[in-house]
Amino acid sequence: MIRLAFSVFVFSIVTNGCLGQNLLAAYNSCRSEFNVDMETFNAIKNGDFSIRTPFIECFGDCLVKKAGFMNDDLSFNEDVIVKFMSRFIKPEDSKMAYDTCTADVTPILCTMAYEVYQCIYEKAYEKWGTRRKQN
Repeated sequence: MIRLAFSVFVFSIVTNGCLGQNLLAAYNSCRSEFNVDMETFNAIKNGDFSIRTPFIECFGDCLVKKAGFMNDDLSFNEDVIVKFMSRFIKPEDSKMAYDTCTADVTPILCTMAYEVYQCIYEKAYEKWGTRRKQN
């Protein structure tokens, strides 16, 4: 239930245009591009990473790239990721999560992006209760 509330909160902020990124549009674009069924799509969108196939990993790769978190050369956009995560958790926790999730990743097409996406989601969810207070 808490994970669902976190997902709803994340998407309510995202749909209001977070940092020039439109994660919801990235989700929908990649869902159409990969023809992902709604059950799988909703599971991934809501943080259920138990579904893991090469196809789903490439869906995650599409999402991470279209959201601006990763470039085609497999490099990550630290500033974009940290600023995005800082909307939900403390900036120092965002930076620590970025460092943890992108350190020592093996540059394997699709797999790397999916693993980093999963790690970032889980780190943000883990720190959800310690997010900074909004003024």
